[in-house]
Amino acid sequence: MIVQSKQLPDFNELLLVLKSQFSNYEVYPSNSLPRKSIIVKKTGTLGAQITLNDREILVDACCPNLFISALIGFVSTVFPSYHNFELKVTDFLKKKYN
Repeated sequence: MIVQSKQLPDFNELLLVLKSQFSNYEVYPSNSLPRKSIIVKKTGTLGAQITLNDREILVDACCPNLFISALIGFVSTVFPSYHNFELKVTDFLKKKYN
């Protein structure tokens, strides 16, 4: 999902905002390439990856556990729980930055 905005936060600000909003979850930076991302981890197998681009925030469902992610791969994104969590994070970011 994509959140477009005229004024995006910087990476550190977004990290703090997400930690505050999703305080019940683990929120941490990921040094993924080509851009750094932020992971919001609800469970060992359910999370969202947030990446800042020029004028947009990309939110993708992900499996934060690398071992399990390798086992289930892209199939995880078709399960409702992954899509629902991705929407939850996206809805918050749209309200905050639109």
